[in-house]
Amino acid sequence: MNKTIQTSSLTGEHDIVGHNDLEQSDTISSEELALIDLIGSKGFFANLACGLAAVVGFEDLYIFLYRTDAVPMDLVNRPSACKYKKGLDNFLNYTYVINPVFRAFQGSAPSGVYLISDFVREDFKRVIDTTDVSIFIEENESIGYRTPGWPKNMAEHIVLIRLSDGSALDFSFLTERDSHESNVCYERLKQIFPLLNRIMCKQFQIDPGSFNCDAQRPGQENRFQNFGSDVLTDREMQVVQLILVGHSSASIALQLVVSISTIKTHRRNIYGKLEISSQAELFSLFLLHLK
Repeated sequence: MNKTIQTSSLTGEHDIVGHNDLEQSDTISSEELALIDLIGSKGFFANLACGLAAVVGFEDLYIFLYRTDAVPMDLVNRPSACKYKKGLDNFLNYTYVINPVFRAFQGSAPSGVYLISDFVREDFKRVIDTTDVSIFIEENESIGYRTPGWPKNMAEHIVLIRLSDGSALDFSFLTERDSHESNVCYERLKQIFPLLNRIMCKQFQIDPGSFNCDAQRPGQENRFQNFGSDVLTDREMQVVQLILVGHSSASIALQLVVSISTIKTHRRNIYGKLEISSQAELFSLFLLHLK
């Protein structure tokens, strides 16, 4: 049966309504209707990725499920033959912990459409090239770093959808940076977000099992929180965590309500205790700690 979803509100019950109600609206396209018809279907996420390709222009799409106590789950990617498997594996196992979208999920960012740069802290643009670990910090990347195996110079448009159990979905749409396609993708995502949000909430309501693709492995959040705990003070650990997620010394000073000189002193002490001499080595040490 053809059906649509009332999208006038993003709160309350996610009711499916009949086709007659749809006839009174001229804002829902046939492609969007096809997305609605996927609710409850077998292979929902694979079908959804195909459906979104007809609605939103993109080069690659990854849909991740975030939970606070587990590593991210890769629900589906399109094209299905992943072009960046090494980068994807590194992200899923290690670098997600400092990824700005995952940190936004851990924080208070509401459901919505974002540019990945919306989550990036200022001054996180240093050129730091770490070797033998699963990250490259590069000035020309929107988030300030790139996981080896992940494509260079791509724009990432994010749809973040929070679910009723505290988990969240991250739809990562990749397009060529500064291209017409990228601008169109972003605008189109903002248009269809209310509908996509309701579809996902309804799918989770009727078939929560479709949001699981494999056994959940424990997450690394506790290792992020405890990094350096054997030698650093609580305040120094707090400074390290802020550095790792992209805060500059000035931003850390504002967060902790202290002077920049105090933060610089903390950094010198941290480097000395960890027996390192640069921010590059701090990232290397942290990622080796995760491994």
